Amino acid sequence: MNELSVLGKTIKEKRLLLNLRMDDVAKRADITRATLWSIEKGKGGFSASSLFKVMSILGISLKIDNNQNELVRDRATRINTAHDKKINRFIIMCVEQYAYSTNQSSSVVYKRMLQNGVIDELTNDYEDLHGVSFASLNEYIDSLAADK
Repeated sequence: MNELSVLGKTIKEKRLLLNLRMDDVAKRADITRATLWSIEKGKGGFSASSLFKVMSILGISLKIDNNQNELVRDRATRINTAHDKKINRFIIMCVEQYAYSTNQSSSVVYKRMLQNGVIDELTNDYEDLHGVSFASLNEYIDSLAADK
């Protein structure tokens, strides 16, 4: 997988984590949905300006490591993409369900969970938690937040 494909995958995962539709991100970035699709697929054919607009909207930072000449993503992005796909889907579901149940935006809930270490705990306890009810998950998340 080349660097553009990795970056595109990271962008898509972050967009989904923030519960944003392609149309919404494209509109905010003043690009077409097709351009956003090309970015997320790592296909090329889009401007650097379009790419950076999308990254800015999603809160993704990028730096070039001149010593290794490779893309180095910010810490939060590396953590999220390092998870198994099943765990990523589980984390997204937990964030979205908790946000819905507390009448908050997914992005606010995600940031707070990340800052309080709740995302790490959900990841570590995935095997025990992935089959429990939403009510039980919400109670567990509340207990983790209370411990912090």
